[in-house]
This record gives sequence, C-alpha cells and structure tokens, in this order.
Amino acid sequence: MSLLDIATIKQQQSIIGISLLVKLIEGYGIDPLPILESAAIDPEMLKDPKARISRLQDVQFSRAMLAKIDDPDLGFNSGQCYRISAFGALGLAAASSEKVEDAIEFFLRYIQLSYTHFDISFFKTTGNAVLRFKDRFELGSIRPFYIERDFSFIVISTRDMFPRSLADQKFKTIHFDFECPTTVDRYEALYECPVKFSMPHNQILFDERYLVRPLPQANPLTHQLLEEQCETQKIETMGPESYFEKIQHLIRHSEGKIPNLDDIASQLNTTSRTIRRKLKAEGFSFQGLLTEELSRKAVFFLETTNLTIEQITCRLGYSESASFIHAFKRWTGKAPKSYRR
Repeated sequence: MSLLDIATIKQQQSIIGISLLVKLIEGYGIDPLPILESAAIDPEMLKDPKARISRLQDVQFSRAMLAKIDDPDLGFNSGQCYRISAFGALGLAAASSEKVEDAIEFFLRYIQLSYTHFDISFFKTTGNAVLRFKDRFELGSIRPFYIERDFSFIVISTRDMFPRSLADQKFKTIHFDFECPTTVDRYEALYECPVKFSMPHNQILFDERYLVRPLPQANPLTHQLLEEQCETQKIETMGPESYFEKIQHLIRHSEGKIPNLDDIASQLNTTSRTIRRKLKAEGFSFQGLLTEELSRKAVFFLETTNLTIEQITCRLGYSESASFIHAFKRWTGKAPKSYRR
C-alpha cells in the first residue's frame, strides 16, 4: 500500500452511513453490537450526528457485517439505505443544482464527503454519459460489496433527485468487472436495467441527453449556501489543503507542457526548495507525484477519448510520441495501445 493509500484510508467520514447500516442489520434480526466492536466503533457515537470514523473502520465494519449476514443482495440493500439526504449538505447541494450534469460534477467535486472508497471519473462518449469507478486502495474480498452498494445508491438517488426518463432514451447499463455471483436476471431485476459482468471497468452508462435536464429542486441561493457548508466540512474532514493536493491540482490542470518544479514554485509563490521540504514532510516527492499524475492523465485519455497517441503526447507536454510511449511503458509496464478498448 502506497503512502497515498495510507493517507486515504485514514481519512474521516460521517458516522451517519454506519448508523443507516445498523438499522439494516437489525432488520436482518442480527445484533449490530459485535459488528460495531470489531471496527472499534463506540455505539454511543451513533447518537452524535457530528461523530466521525476512519475509512479503515468503515472497511472493518463492512467486513464484519458480510461475515454475519449471508445474503447475495446485501450490497444492493446497503446502497438502498443511502438516500440523498444521508449525505447531508453534499446531497442537498447536488439536488439543488440546475441540471443533472451540474449535480454530478458537484458531487464529484466534494466526493471526499461521501462514503465511497473509489475514485470516480465522469465523461461522455458515443452518446453516453459514463460514471467509471476505479480502486483507490486495496479492498480485497469485500470490493464487490462496495461496488454493488455504490451502484445501488446511484440507482436510488436517480429516482429521488432526477426527473423522469426521456422519451426514446437509451436504457441505463451497468458494467461490473467481476464474475456474476448469482444470475444476471437477478441483478437486472434489482438494478432495473441491463447488467453485464466480467467487463473491463466498473461503470454506469446512461443517455448523454439526460445531462441537460433541469432538476426539480434547483435553487441557486440554496445551492450557494449548501456549497459553503460543504467547503467548511471538507476542511474539517480533510484539514487545510496540503502541498501535495495543491501541486496535484496544478499538474492535473496543466496541458501542453510537463510542469517542472520551478514552474510549480512560481505558481505557488514559493521556492523549489520549500516545495521539496514540504512534500518530504508529507511523505511524497515531486517526481513521484508528477509521474503518478501524468500516468493517470494518460490512462484517462486512452480509455475515455478517441484522441490519437500523437494528440495525447501533445496534451501531456511531450515533444514526440516515442518519448511518451517510452515513459508510459515505464509507468505501467504496458504499451499505450493496450489501454484502448
């Protein structure tokens, strides 16, 4: 597990998600106390809406819950507990956005305030809008549970928040990258859409035209107020933005040039020496961060766009394709074309 993964799994999240699952566990006729104890969660915390637990405690809780409850639909049922209101200001702010696309982009902007353990990318391709889930850290055998849970939440939040379906729109489709645990029919009945297994990615596809639909609860003033609350919660949960996050943001939004340490220092009104010292104190190096972000951007372009290798080379800031291809093989151990689907 990398230092980034360790930092991620130590992040805090609201106790509200666990409190909802406790009710689900009780519905199965099972005592939730041993499950809470296995994750070192004090039952008294369930009475405090401001209480927080670590991502690791959430994983421990879910693992213990799965060990106690033998139900192939547990992931789906867990996701159905997370109505949009369970996300507090984040969910309400998303619901008060102008359009569906605005709601999705807002939710992803403050994804740290949600309960997901995945990185989620949002893009459009061939008439579809796509939400693609990628592992943030190793989840082991409980990974399918979390994927099913999060997809189930998206299904129910769509019903709660978004307008009725468009006439003649494409059906929503779900892709799982694991083998079907039961039957495809069972999953399609649960998620109410076509479901495919053993696919290259975990993702939900839906009609791109849906993105411009206005939301019935849209309210600019309410949205602004709730966004301020989300920003405050983000700082309380994550702490002030670290040097790692500041530099990560600058690298992600650079295009046409590979940013060097002096470039970054100039944008942050500091020195390269200070950046090295700050990153070292946070457990990172500039070169390691740059490599990770360039690799991430390259894979994203390869998997989600029709850009040629030459165009991706230019966007990343490489002077020639051969240099980019060589670097990509060094990062991933594979040729760029192997990521094309």
